[in-house]
This record gives sequence, C-alpha cells and structure tokens, in this order.
Amino acid sequence: MRRPAAAATRYAAIQDSTASGQEVEIRAFTYVNGLLAAAAGRGGAARYVALHKTHQLWSILLTDLLGEGNRLPPGLKGRLVSLGLWAQRESLARMADGGSVEPLIALHRDLAEGLAAQQRHHAAAGPAAPGSAFAAGNA
Repeated sequence: MRRPAAAATRYAAIQDSTASGQEVEIRAFTYVNGLLAAAAGRGGAARYVALHKTHQLWSILLTDLLGEGNRLPPGLKGRLVSLGLWAQRESLARMADGGSVEPLIALHRDLAEGLAAQQRHHAAAGPAAPGSAFAAGNA
C-alpha cells in the first residue's frame, strides 16, 4: 500500500504538468466518482478499492490544505478541511457497513462542478487565475 506522502508527491508532479491544478482536481474527483458509481450497491474488492481511493484522495487534499504554503482564506480552508475529514470518515464507515456511497458521489460531483465553474470564470477574466482551488497559490 502506498503512503499518503508518496501520493502527495505524485499529485504535486501531476500539478506541475500542463494541466491546471483545477483540472487535476476535477479529474481526481471524477475518477473516484467513477470508481464509487461502479461499486455502488456491491461489496467486495471493487467497493473497497473505490472507498480506499476516495480516502487517499482526501488525504492528499488535506495535506495540501493544511500545509504552510496554502494561502486559501481561513474560512474557506476550514470548510474544505471539514468536508475532507467528513469524506474520510464516510469512506471508512462505508467500508465497514456497506451503506450508500451516494453522499460521497454527490460531494465530489458538487466540488468538480464548482471547480469547473470557477475555471470558466477565471478563463473569461484572463490569465491571472489561480492554479487550484485547494492549493490556491501553494508554493
């Protein structure tokens, strides 16, 4: 099993590629949602993998959010941290009880749609758009 630090390093490397941070985050939410949707209502390895990947994604995002270089406004950062901690608890709970993963899917869908809307807004405003909603100028 890979450690969150290694995953965070890979995430940072991907962010440095041609895709914007927002694009990477949208892809990550879409990816885990695809896994969750495919595993919804089922048990077994596919469900466990989907929930583990969801937990891992939020570990990466929380590491970034709580990093010293993250310059998001404190209120927004606090709300995102709260959502991340909820998503991690929900992932673990759904591994244990087989309950619905729809609340996780809805959260990721809403965040991806919000990031896409923010991306469209910044594209219309010009090239000074921040690279990531979570990293927001994180050095």
